[in-house]
Amino acid sequence: MWPFMLLLAASVVSASSSFAAVREMKAVRTDVPPKIDGVLDDPCWRKAVPTSDFVQMDPDEGKLATEQTIVRVLYDDDNLYFGIECLDSRPDKIVARLVPRDSNFWPGDLISIVLDTFHDHQTCFGFQVNPFGIQRDFRSTEDGRRTWSGIDLAWDGLWWSKGRITDRGWTVEIAIPFKTLRFPRKSEQIWGVNIQRYQSSKNEDSDWSFISRDDGGIIKVSKAGHLVGLRDIEPGLHLEFLPYGTVRHSARPRESRFGKDVGLDFKYALASDVVFDATLNPDFAHIEADEERINLTRFELFYREKRPFFMERSELFTPMDLFYSRRIADPKFGAKLTGKLGAWNFGFLTAVDKEEGPDPVYGVFRLQKDIFGNSSVGLIALGKQKTEHEYSRAIGADLGLRWEKATARLELAKSFNPDVAKDDWRGLVNVEWSTDRFSVGGEFEELRPEFDVNQTGYCPHDPHVGERRVHTWLSLRFYPKKFGIRRIGYYPWIYAVKRTDDPKWGWMLGDILLELQQENFNGIWLNHRSFLLRWQKESYEGHAFGFAYNIQGKGFVRRANIGAWMGDQYDWGDGYFGRVRVVSIWADTRPKSNLSLDVYGRVVWEYYPSGKLDEVKEVVNLRVTYFPIRDLFVRVFLPLNPGVGEYRVNALISWEYRPLSRFYIAYNERRGKDLKLSDRVVVAKLAYLWNL
Repeated sequence: MWPFMLLLAASVVSASSSFAAVREMKAVRTDVPPKIDGVLDDPCWRKAVPTSDFVQMDPDEGKLATEQTIVRVLYDDDNLYFGIECLDSRPDKIVARLVPRDSNFWPGDLISIVLDTFHDHQTCFGFQVNPFGIQRDFRSTEDGRRTWSGIDLAWDGLWWSKGRITDRGWTVEIAIPFKTLRFPRKSEQIWGVNIQRYQSSKNEDSDWSFISRDDGGIIKVSKAGHLVGLRDIEPGLHLEFLPYGTVRHSARPRESRFGKDVGLDFKYALASDVVFDATLNPDFAHIEADEERINLTRFELFYREKRPFFMERSELFTPMDLFYSRRIADPKFGAKLTGKLGAWNFGFLTAVDKEEGPDPVYGVFRLQKDIFGNSSVGLIALGKQKTEHEYSRAIGADLGLRWEKATARLELAKSFNPDVAKDDWRGLVNVEWSTDRFSVGGEFEELRPEFDVNQTGYCPHDPHVGERRVHTWLSLRFYPKKFGIRRIGYYPWIYAVKRTDDPKWGWMLGDILLELQQENFNGIWLNHRSFLLRWQKESYEGHAFGFAYNIQGKGFVRRANIGAWMGDQYDWGDGYFGRVRVVSIWADTRPKSNLSLDVYGRVVWEYYPSGKLDEVKEVVNLRVTYFPIRDLFVRVFLPLNPGVGEYRVNALISWEYRPLSRFYIAYNERRGKDLKLSDRVVVAKLAYLWNL
C-alpha cells in the first residue's frame, strides 16, 4: 500500500511541477515568409519548431486537452507569424460564423494569443481568431485583475489572418507586424506568450501554458510562458494617420441640406510605450445608436462608451467614475497622451465639446505607480471649464493592494464646484478574498451631500443628500459533474444605506441567488430579495422574485436569456409604492453562418397599491447583421420605444477594403408617436489608414 501511495504522490508532484515550470516557445527566423491564406503548406513552416501539450482549464482542470493544438512561430524583419493547427476528430461540429471585427465569438471555436512584449507580467496585447480568420484584438493590464470585463477592446492593431476548416480540424495563419506592437529596443527579446483554444463541440478550454480557473483566463500573463528566439527586430515608427471624408444629407420637416466634411485621427508612439492620440473634427455617424431601455430608478441610466477615441485606454481615466466620457456629447477636437515609464502609468486627455454658448473644455490627468509587484497607487485630477465661473472639477486618490487570492481597494475623492466649500468628498474601502469556488467580500462607502461630479463623471445620488453604504457578498461554487450539471452556484448578498436626511437605515437582502449551470453551459437562475426602502423618512417593506434561463447554443439560437421577475417597487415618476411585473427576452440567433438576428425586449407592468394597473411600458431592440462576403457587412438596428413614442432606424453598410481602412454608408432616422419624420441623416464615409 505504501509504495502505491508514494508513487501516487510522486506523480501528483511531477504533474504539478510540469504545470508550474515556465514553458518556452521558439520563434525561428525565415527569409521567405508564409502566404497568409490559412493553409500551412509553405516550405518555411517546416523550419519552425512545433509545440503542443495544451492543458485543460475546463472542464477537467489540469488534464491534457482531449484534442491537441499544434503551434509554430516564425518571424522576419517585419512580422511575427503564427501557424496553428487545431485538431478536431469531428470537424463537422466546428462552430464558426462571420461577424464584424471585434465581435464576441462565444460560443464558437476560437484561438486566443497574448503577448507580454515588455515581459513585465502585467500588460499584454491579445489577438483572437475564429476558423474563418475573423479578428478580435485587445489590450489588457494589471495582470488581468479586472478579468475579461476590464480588457481594452478599443485597441485596434494592424494584422492579417486567414483560417480554413479541414478534414483534421481547422488551421489559421496570422501575421502581426512588429510596428503594430510595442516592445523595448534591444537586440534580443524575451516575451511572455500564451495561447488558449476553445473547442465548442466539447465545451473545452485549454491553454499552452496552464491556467487554472482561479487565474481567470489567459490574460493572467504572470502565468504565461516565454517566447524566445527573437533577435534584431525593430518596433517601427508607430506613426498612424487615419484621414477620412464624409458626404452628408440631413432632412427634417420643411428642411433639407447637403454637406461634406473631413477629419483626421492621428497616433504616434513617442517611446516604446508612450502614445499620443489626437482626433480632429471626428465623425461618429457609423457608431451604432444606444439601445432603448426602461428606467425604473430615479437616476439617469449609464450608457457604455462606443466611440473608439474615448474607449482606448479608458481604464486609465475611469477610476472612481469621476470621468464619464459620454458627457462629451459632440467633440470637435480631442487629444490624449498615455503610456508607461518604468513603474509609472500615466494618461492625459483633453477635448473641446460643442454646446450652446462657449464651448466647454474637458481635461483629465491620471498618474499611477506599480508597487509591491502587483499593487498600485494612483492620483486623478479632472475638470470641465466653460467660463470663468462655470466649471466643475474633481481630484481623487486610490490604492489597490493585490495578493494571490485577496484584494483591497481604498478610494478618496473630492469635487470642486462654484459656491460649495464643504461636505463635497467621497471615500470607499473594499476588500475581497476570491477563488473560483469561494469568494467573500465587503465594501463601505461614505458619500457626502455636496459631492457632485455630474458634469464630468457618473455618481448618481440625490442633490444635497449624502449616503453611507455597506455592501457584503458571498460566492459558493460546486462542480458536481453529475446528472448533466456542470456547476452549482450560490451568491447571497446584503446592501444597506443610510441617507443624511433620514435617521434610519434602509437595506436590501439577496438571500437567494442560485445558479444551476448545465454541461452545455445553459443555466437557470433563481433569485429572491427582500428590502426595507427608506424614502422621505418613510419605510416601505417588500419582496421580489426572479427567474431566468440562459441558453448558450451552437445551432439556430447562439445565445439567449429569458427572464421574469415580480415584486414590490417604488414608482419614482408617479410617487407611490406598488407592484411591478417584468418580462424580458434577449436572443442572438444564427439562421446561417453569415446572418445574425438579435432581439431584446422588455415589458413592465406597474400597479397601484390597490392592485389596479397603472401603466405598461415596453421597449424592443432588433438587430440584423448580414455578411455577403467576409469583409463586407450590412447591419440594421431598430431601437423602438412605443411608450414614449420613439422609433428609430440605424442602418450601416461597412466594407473593410484593407485592414482598419473602411468605407461606410450610414442611415439614421427618427420618428415620433404619430410616426411622422423627426429627422433623417444619410452619411457616406471613407477612411484610409497609413501605418508606418
